[in-house]
Amino acid sequence: MAENAPETTNKELELREARRREAAERRERQRLSIPFSMPPIATTRTGLNQQEVDFFKTNGFLIKEALLEDNIVHAALDRAWQQLTDRVPADPSSDWRIDRADRSTWRNPRWAKMQDPPTEGPFEGRQPIAHHGATVKIHDVGAETFFVDLLPNHTSVRAIGAALLGDLRENQRTRGLYALFPSDKTGKAHGRELGPHTDRVCQQLNTCAYLDDVKPRNGGFTVYPGSHRRTFKFHETESNWSPRTGFGTALTEIAQTIEPWELVAPAGSVIFWHGRTVHSGGIHRGDDIRWALFGDYQRNEPVLSDDAHRAVGQYEWFKDTRLVENDAPVPEDAADDAMWNHWRLGLIDH
Repeated sequence: MAENAPETTNKELELREARRREAAERRERQRLSIPFSMPPIATTRTGLNQQEVDFFKTNGFLIKEALLEDNIVHAALDRAWQQLTDRVPADPSSDWRIDRADRSTWRNPRWAKMQDPPTEGPFEGRQPIAHHGATVKIHDVGAETFFVDLLPNHTSVRAIGAALLGDLRENQRTRGLYALFPSDKTGKAHGRELGPHTDRVCQQLNTCAYLDDVKPRNGGFTVYPGSHRRTFKFHETESNWSPRTGFGTALTEIAQTIEPWELVAPAGSVIFWHGRTVHSGGIHRGDDIRWALFGDYQRNEPVLSDDAHRAVGQYEWFKDTRLVENDAPVPEDAADDAMWNHWRLGLIDH
């Protein structure tokens, strides 16, 4: 057995390298995103009209521009910066330190090496703060009342969520603060820079609030319009993470055939997106930090326990969503409009 070990190891390395090359080739064929601003179809800032509902159904997302009040958005940005400077560790071997007043320090952040995620306790499976390269995700702060009231429990945000999805479960947390930093990356942008995916566990309706203006090519949340109508049929059930054979192929085809939209919007804007919509962090060639707060909505219906999530490998403490107990099945020959069977899609602007 010992004599064969090196040969086995070499084969494993060759297979791993072949998979890496295949993945790189797939990424080379991914389509490049284009900056996108919401068309002027809204009739009120806080309401929802039929054109907006139709836009959501067709494209899988909706932007409500400047939905949140300026004062709370400014306060949220101040809190985000405090979290960043007080809690996200810089590389101790470097003299670099982030400084809100010095924009030159925002580029190419140098964070300390991350520890492995905890295997037990309140942060099981995911670090309370993730920091790597140009990305920082401050997850644990998402349970603070201030941020829950800012997004999922905000009166206008929740009213739109309920108008789209229906009676909502009580929200306990957000996913936290997500920041994308500028870098020295130069040259023409390419689709390979995107990471198209859909989220796991139960996904019905999700939200993203911009805490500062997001300009073109400044890391704006990026969606693949209409992708929700394809990925919906590649799941066994309506809401839970239950991919069928062929889901990965479908995801690759979406990344190579649908032109993604990089969502540009002012501070305080809230993006609502269908849980099956393929999305990605945006391409960043700008000078600003893209600050966003992410949240989840799901219908008020029985859900599985945390232990049941662990049993199927889908426990994610930082998301305010749980697997549905009696999730509706999706026939392989489901009609195109079947995905809306359990949505309200009503109006709050008459």
